Amino acid sequence: MAKKPSHVHKLRKHKYPTGNWIFFCMLPDCHYKIDAALALGKKSLCYICGSEFIMTELSLKLHKPHCNDCGKYKVKGADGKGKFFRKFSGKVLGTEATTKISQELRSRLGNLDRVDVEDDI
Repeated sequence: MAKKPSHVHKLRKHKYPTGNWIFFCMLPDCHYKIDAALALGKKSLCYICGSEFIMTELSLKLHKPHCNDCGKYKVKGADGKGKFFRKFSGKVLGTEATTKISQELRSRLGNLDRVDVEDDI
């Protein structure tokens, strides 16, 4: 009978000099290793949000696998350069200028006075 694991593993991919790929657990005092092809369908902890997810074919390709909610996608801006967005946060990754712009817009919106429109009679 197989021993039940005491925790969900935080898997990371490693390539041996022979060319074999494995996933191993990054948590302290855990020596769990599994062949990369056999990790499909296993539970793992997300490297970004820390939540539990099931390894998919896409996550098997990643060195530090993450859940589908924490991925990012590329959008071309007006200048033609690609910017990366997290799927559900709406933040641009790695740019300080966008945080300054968003703070400025928030302050400008907060300073707007509400104008009540009077009804014509």
